[in-house]
Amino acid sequence: MRRLVLMLALTMPALAGAHTPVKLDPKVPYVVAAPKVSFALYGVFESGSEHFVIKLSFDERFAAPVEVFVPHEQALKEHRPAWAVVGPGLPAPNEEERAALPAPLPAGWGAIVDLDTVSPRPVFYEFVMRRFYWSSGAMNVVFPKGDCELWVFSPRGTKGKFGLGFGVEEGGGYMAALEDWSFYAY
Repeated sequence: MRRLVLMLALTMPALAGAHTPVKLDPKVPYVVAAPKVSFALYGVFESGSEHFVIKLSFDERFAAPVEVFVPHEQALKEHRPAWAVVGPGLPAPNEEERAALPAPLPAGWGAIVDLDTVSPRPVFYEFVMRRFYWSSGAMNVVFPKGDCELWVFSPRGTKGKFGLGFGVEEGGGYMAALEDWSFYAY
């Protein structure tokens, strides 16, 4: 009991600044109810061909950082998931970006795409999960007013775990990480 109290006392201040963690399923789009809240969405590419869809809706244009990250493990060194914000009013992707997208864009929609090609690849330490990750590097995105989607996909068909971080306001849903610690902390 004493150990549990000590662990909570040490962990709670760090969790207060954490993203709201969510486990993604490639078969079910994840609908973000509060898109201005800071999220860390986690998933696993089992085949490398699936893609994850996150649905958002904003009442006005909204700027927020977006990045994809993978555990800093030798087995995942070549695993570079990509992400795209797709929605109406966004610019048309270039030829390379369009070819990499996992699905055709809906009519009238454009995309902001990050294929995670930066080199050297940034590394960061996440203090809540106490793990190192490779990152695509955070990119500030202006999300359009209305409905849009965030897609996470593996353009090289690699398999493995990933996380997607986005948003700015702290939401306080961080206790979910304790419920399934082994999944979120890899």
